[in-house]
Amino acid sequence: MSLQLIFKSMLRRKVVTSLLLVQLALTLALLSNSSLLALQTWEQLRQPTGLDLDHILYVSLKPTSKNLQEYPAFADLLERQLAAVRQMPGVAAVSHTNQSPLVTGGSNGNVNDENDRDRSNVSTVPQYTVSPDFLQVLQLDVLEGEIPQTVQAWDGDAAIPVVLTKSLAERVFPGKSAIGQMTNAGPVAAVIEDFYGQRSAERVMYNRIQIAQIYGVAWGYGIILRVEPGNTEQIRSQLPDVLKTVDPNIEVFSVRTMDEQLHRMYRNEFGLATLLAVLSGLMLLVSMISSYSNAHFNALKRQQEIGIKRALGASKQGILLEMLTENWCTTVAGAGIGIVAAWLLNQALALVISIPALPVWLPLTALLMLMLCVTLATWYPARIATQVSPATATKTL
Repeated sequence: MSLQLIFKSMLRRKVVTSLLLVQLALTLALLSNSSLLALQTWEQLRQPTGLDLDHILYVSLKPTSKNLQEYPAFADLLERQLAAVRQMPGVAAVSHTNQSPLVTGGSNGNVNDENDRDRSNVSTVPQYTVSPDFLQVLQLDVLEGEIPQTVQAWDGDAAIPVVLTKSLAERVFPGKSAIGQMTNAGPVAAVIEDFYGQRSAERVMYNRIQIAQIYGVAWGYGIILRVEPGNTEQIRSQLPDVLKTVDPNIEVFSVRTMDEQLHRMYRNEFGLATLLAVLSGLMLLVSMISSYSNAHFNALKRQQEIGIKRALGASKQGILLEMLTENWCTTVAGAGIGIVAAWLLNQALALVISIPALPVWLPLTALLMLMLCVTLATWYPARIATQVSPATATKTL
């Protein structure tokens, strides 16, 4: 078996070989990047959140009556809603909140040490206004200080104490206790465990909490609750009716678990990974069909040549290996172009979504998959080529 002869055979079919190379290159590029996106999305969905994803529900709603959107009417409505939810069998804890954890973006602002603003400033930190039971809902431990037990109003007379997550407190007040320190939002009352707030935050575990009234509800607010295991779906289905029983002048937008919130946050990456995976699968199928057709046509065209080789003593195994090697060489050449195409596609995707750089091992793994698929596709026509009878192939000579 001569590689030089194999390359000459490939060059005799320039158009077919070129099209096959392009097809293999595109397949490898799509396969590599779809696998990378799938791996990234899987890792993001498995990252620690600090939350019980299956047993925490977030209700998004708003009053439809303008009167109910203003205090003190809204405060009375909210108190009655929380009391009604709290009485539902299977509810462990409930709190109001201006926004949900595990979202892409929302209400946020900066946090800094008032005595060292330039060094300590953190530009994007989610800001939660909640009731005292918020920590019981999320099952977060208090690491330092005490959680205020009174919901305060935004009257401007006094700064409302803030609660910081551990990582944020260490960032703003490194090497010292944050308790009693003054931030731009108010004095630090407590430090709690980290939890995943917003994806767009400077760090996903940076969060600032204040036990206070929700400021402005015209665009909606939230009720967050933790349920006992086994009660999630039952309580989820009952919540809209329970809340509308308290007052029908509300609109319930959604009731979601934290697990659903997490998946929604990465739905773009998941959707794109699924699309690319489907395209990659189709490209693999088309590549197998093309490789089969190419090998079959090549075997028919070289029938006489193969028969002569058999008459001169070439073994069936040698003929089979020669046919397979030609397709392997085509695959490797296409993969070489495909690695460049995969890198270019990765750079293009990085302009529109968050995607890491393509690791070297991924295109190599895709190459091995291509080699396997091409081998499976070309084995049968290559096997048929070995059955050519020398007498049949040479009778026209």
